Amino acid sequence: MSPKVPQEEIRRRIERLRKRMKENDVEGALILQNVDLFYFTGTMQEGVLFLSLKEEFLLIRRFLPRAEEETPLEKVLPFRSLREIGPIIRDQLGGIPLRIGLELDLLPVRLYRKLEEALGGVEFVDLSPLILDIRKIKSPWEASLMEKAGEIGKAVYDRVPEFIKKGMSELEVAGKMISLAMSLGHQEYLRMRGFGAEAHSWHILSGYTGGILSRIDAPMGGAGPSPAYPVGASPKVIGPHEPILIDFGTCYFGYLVDETRCFSLGPLPQKFRDAFKAAKEIEEEVITMAKPGVSCQELFEKGWKVARRLGYEEVFMGPKRYKTSFIGHGIGLELNEPPFIAEGHDYPLEEGMTFALEPKMVFMGEGAVGIENTYLVTASGVKKLTPAPEELKEIEVV
Repeated sequence: MSPKVPQEEIRRRIERLRKRMKENDVEGALILQNVDLFYFTGTMQEGVLFLSLKEEFLLIRRFLPRAEEETPLEKVLPFRSLREIGPIIRDQLGGIPLRIGLELDLLPVRLYRKLEEALGGVEFVDLSPLILDIRKIKSPWEASLMEKAGEIGKAVYDRVPEFIKKGMSELEVAGKMISLAMSLGHQEYLRMRGFGAEAHSWHILSGYTGGILSRIDAPMGGAGPSPAYPVGASPKVIGPHEPILIDFGTCYFGYLVDETRCFSLGPLPQKFRDAFKAAKEIEEEVITMAKPGVSCQELFEKGWKVARRLGYEEVFMGPKRYKTSFIGHGIGLELNEPPFIAEGHDYPLEEGMTFALEPKMVFMGEGAVGIENTYLVTASGVKKLTPAPEELKEIEVV
């Protein structure tokens, strides 16, 4: 029903991690987080991947038959509790490595303590920076999945003008978009890395809700359905002549693209048209500069330089005192992975990286406009993975 991760992908990823482990004197690794587990095994069934510098085996608590079907790894073993991990490692290797890497950016304290108890005497070190450094470079196979996600996004955005009708709420439009996207293979849930992090596709912000901030680190958050989920589309009815900013990420086989387009019911005031044009100009100048070897911080500074030149410093990337520290973010299996086009991220773009650039203008109490596209870094520049039409679409009110 869906593709499997090719064996050569898994082998390449594992060997790259082994190389990084050796360089950092890490003798073994336990990978538990679901996205990292999928990346290195091809399955997201509940389990633990153990790697030494020479061997690997996948321990599965539930559901073993499906894990065996999905993963190309040869050694898949059942286990029932973390207490069994130590004996299994000893049985497989003849001993337990003394320095083992864990995903310490995500691992709950309770689980960490259980692993300490199960593997007494082991020194645990943070494996997450090594994993994320490997994941930031996408293979051609991964890029092809992101291209497919971009095609789904285009098919959905093409239909938005017929979805938005007078008297409809943001949530109603979101439902229509999600329904179409899922019929085309979209995985509605978008994964984010971090404690309490969660994301969904349905960011439809109209008029004043485009200026509502929320818990997420973004230029705007939207009102959301309720305080229980204070992000994205809300019950607000979409009005005429107000900006409708739609930030609708799509996902295929776990791989994400992020994109934003703008609409309105009837003509928009010139203020918003001009701001949208400025956002497009910022994107164009940053992307023209983007290529392997260019610093992510330099791209960030370029975006802000253009925003100031065009007179939009006050509203660019959020209101005063609440501006985001980035103008773009890496994307792949998660929405917030390296690289970051952000202050303090002074490292170069590399061929195979993927990132979303999102210059946006936020007018508190009035609305927001902007553009967002996902790009693949190539040998000579970047390739756009989100082909949906980018013009500001003013929908005729019937």
